[in-house]
Amino acid sequence: METEETIKNKKDSIKCCYKLSDTDVNCLLKLIEISKPITSNELAEIMGFSKTTAESSLKKLIDSGLISRIKIEEKKIGRPKFTYKVIENIWEKISKDLRSCANRILSAASA
Repeated sequence: METEETIKNKKDSIKCCYKLSDTDVNCLLKLIEISKPITSNELAEIMGFSKTTAESSLKKLIDSGLISRIKIEEKKIGRPKFTYKVIENIWEKISKDLRSCANRILSAASA
């Protein structure tokens, strides 16, 4: 079981590396915990956010390559609906990206 400090360090590292907010990281961790595709409305309800806040975080997470968006096949008129889920091997990607980020920071500090 992870300690509060370990979880905080993990969150801070992810925020720094991907330039995400606390809200974005909390959404990512919730998606990892849920481990199944959900809609932005479902995420907003679970997190206690507005749909706009949830969608803003989801967009940043997609742009960071941490989650994917899947179109729900419906035969309706109107805007398409989507579900969101974390990518395969999410922790491997985060670990690799954090090492790369740390190397860039270290090389900048020694320049």
